[in-house]
Amino acid sequence: MTRRYDLQVHTDASPCSSTPPERVVAAAVDAGLDGIAVTDHDTLANVDAVREASPSDLEVIAAVEVTTTEGHLLALDVTEVPPRNDPLTVIDHVHKQGGVAVLSHPFDTLRQVYETDLEALAAAVDGVEAINSRCVRRRFNERAATFAATHGLAATGGSDAHFPVEVGRAYTCVEGDGSLTDAIRDGRVRPGGRGRYLSGHVATKLHQFRTASARAVSNLSLGRSP
Repeated sequence: MTRRYDLQVHTDASPCSSTPPERVVAAAVDAGLDGIAVTDHDTLANVDAVREASPSDLEVIAAVEVTTTEGHLLALDVTEVPPRNDPLTVIDHVHKQGGVAVLSHPFDTLRQVYETDLEALAAAVDGVEAINSRCVRRRFNERAATFAATHGLAATGGSDAHFPVEVGRAYTCVEGDGSLTDAIRDGRVRPGGRGRYLSGHVATKLHQFRTASARAVSNLSLGRSP
């Protein structure tokens, strides 16, 4: 049995997204996914709302995209938000909760990257995001896949969706029964889908500009500093 999970999906709890939980769920169902990980930036705020909106056959993984002192890290199947800290400390916090830690777009030099202590990082982490739809250059995902293979780590995929149309563009295929987290630990996963989604970055920048502009106008009307 093979199941498909999009292991990086954002909602409007993240500053990069304007998508409410109900639309995330509708997009995941339309994409034919078996599950999604709600990975908002440094918060679990919308996980329950996504679960409440989901049909019984769509699994929702409580997750966080953690901002570390280097790159981003996906904390999957957690109940608390790991603190912003160095990567090894964050990974340890995830493991103490019984979750799994996956490096998020680790070598995308247009975003946050991992550059130091890579061997120690490989020894501690559970997986590597080998296909991220928002990696606009092929070599970013290729280097992540090579890093995972070289170190015997599970390779996952995630759309990094900020908008409904992106959900399911990249995903993780899970082989066999049991939990997603066990499958990652056992290496019974493989990435699928595609990257190189430049227009998604443009849409995100427009969203962030509009949000900042609206906030500035609101502050001015209330007599506050921008």
